[in-house]
Amino acid sequence: MTNYQSILEQAGYPTDILCLDFEIYFDDEYTLSKMSTIEYINDSRFEFMGLGWGDEHGVEFIRIEDISTVLHNHLDWGKQTVLVQNARFDITILQTKFGIIPKYIIDLKDLASHYDSRMSHKLKDMATMFGLKPKGETQNFKGLHWATMTLAQQQALREYTITDVELETELAKILLPKLTCPKTELALARHTLDLWLHQSFNFDIEAATKLRAQMRAKIAKAIQDSGHTPKELRSHKFPQYLAAVLPSGEQVPMKEGKRGNIPALAKTDEACQQLAIHPKKEVRDLITARLAVKSWPTHILRVGTMIAQTKANGGTLRVPLNYYGGHTGRWSGGEGYNLQNNAGEGRSGQENDELIQQVRYLIKPPIGHVVCTVDSAQIEARIVAWLAGQQDLLDGFATGRDVYSEFASELFQCTVRKPRKTDPRPLFLSLKLKRDNGKENILSNGYGRGALRLYNQSLANPMLRPLFDSGEYDFAFCQRSIATYRSRYPKIPQYWHDVECAFRQCIRFPHLEPVVGCCKFYCRGTTVHFQLPSGRVLYYPHARVDKRGAISYQHGKLHGGIITENGDQAIARDLLGFWILETEKAGIPIILHIHDDTRTILPKDHAEEIAERQAALMRTVPEWAQGLPVDTEIKIGETL
Repeated sequence: MTNYQSILEQAGYPTDILCLDFEIYFDDEYTLSKMSTIEYINDSRFEFMGLGWGDEHGVEFIRIEDISTVLHNHLDWGKQTVLVQNARFDITILQTKFGIIPKYIIDLKDLASHYDSRMSHKLKDMATMFGLKPKGETQNFKGLHWATMTLAQQQALREYTITDVELETELAKILLPKLTCPKTELALARHTLDLWLHQSFNFDIEAATKLRAQMRAKIAKAIQDSGHTPKELRSHKFPQYLAAVLPSGEQVPMKEGKRGNIPALAKTDEACQQLAIHPKKEVRDLITARLAVKSWPTHILRVGTMIAQTKANGGTLRVPLNYYGGHTGRWSGGEGYNLQNNAGEGRSGQENDELIQQVRYLIKPPIGHVVCTVDSAQIEARIVAWLAGQQDLLDGFATGRDVYSEFASELFQCTVRKPRKTDPRPLFLSLKLKRDNGKENILSNGYGRGALRLYNQSLANPMLRPLFDSGEYDFAFCQRSIATYRSRYPKIPQYWHDVECAFRQCIRFPHLEPVVGCCKFYCRGTTVHFQLPSGRVLYYPHARVDKRGAISYQHGKLHGGIITENGDQAIARDLLGFWILETEKAGIPIILHIHDDTRTILPKDHAEEIAERQAALMRTVPEWAQGLPVDTEIKIGETL
């Protein structure tokens, strides 16, 4: 049995592969680059051009008039693994046009994402990357209908389609052996596809239309208040306009760019966030207007996209998540509206604007139902303590001690506890601020954050900025916070050091396979493999150590804190995957998951009972995570 077939066998998939590739009419305007998947498939211009069909018996081009007959007469849908390049496209065509959903499906994009989520997943680029024959050019068929093609053009399309099927099949044989934990990972990939195929939400088109108008009005007011035109606010002269309204002695904040220093005026720049709450109104108005013309169109487009796709889908909104959307394996959003950005918690600045928050209220469960969210509490902080063997912190989590107050008590050298409603207002606020500070340190210092970063993040926090402006907090306080964390939990910074040394060691000495706790590092060629306790592997292609001993890989620089963060978040993702599969196995269908939670739509009358079952499943861990204490938080409500 070949390598790729053994992977399929481990997953319980048939070892015979059937590759499908639909060829559909497209032109300058009617194209997936300008339309969502569901809009494209359900558009009146949708037209089959042919179907590529390949298995162990060979590859052939199925003519338009034969597609339906071939698909409906095929008897092996449960005996072959169906391979496609983009399952959200090809399988939705099978579902909506022919009523067929194969039992076993593999998306080549999923396999590529598992290997490297950041590389190009276009068939053309992957063929070049792995040294296969060139893919043809789709532009040769743009705007052409099969019925009006010349015989030469029809033959060219046949050859192009056959080449695509051959390339997809060869790439699957290359990438399948790189798929780690195949039984789990193919089940999670299929779960992700099934969310798209079978789950959808009610979406309030009328409210969405009104919200979009309100967003446009907000942009117009922000522009008017600034005294500048939209063109000026977007232009390269904006730093000059900003400098003109800044108080004497203040300068436009700068950051390091690819070609030297550049203005730090992106919405994600901490310096820009500070300007948005500047004491001087003219500065605030200018920054608000700049962000409005740069960012608000994105929010307006997102709402419009949801409206359009709801209409195209017959009145409901599908759930588009990308399997393995990031390097750690976590999911990401797709189709132009990221449902994972709807939660609204933990946002600041423009993202916390009332109108943006209202987007989440556009998506509603059916009448008589509620949304149940079960979140894995403090999971990343628990995992980093587990990885490092910081037993006192683990015991604190396991026994339900208030570890946030304990840390804050040491930091502030006074007794800190949870504030009570009966506390006098000044005491309540003081306890809350100190405990929140302890919480933030516990949850955010596990990956090597330094005092400077903490200081900048604190200045960008509207709740903390006044305390720094008044002098109550300062940079020395941030230094003390970091030092207190590292001295209180010394095994965690030691873990950063150990994983960095292991990473560097296996690059320099490829015959070594250093183990740090429950994780292993090894090098194959120039790719470092970071094996997680679940058995899944994170790949770091083109890893290297420079003359100064610094390490990096194809997508950037690395150090112990980043590697720890990658491993921690990847383990959290593996746990979430375990909980998703266990929950669905128990007959509770997941409708969405965001970061470290699972979400279900439940009948109101039985919501609490089912939610507790859902939470109980998320309080168990797989065998490879024994010793990791986990807990959950349940939230039941009317919105996503």
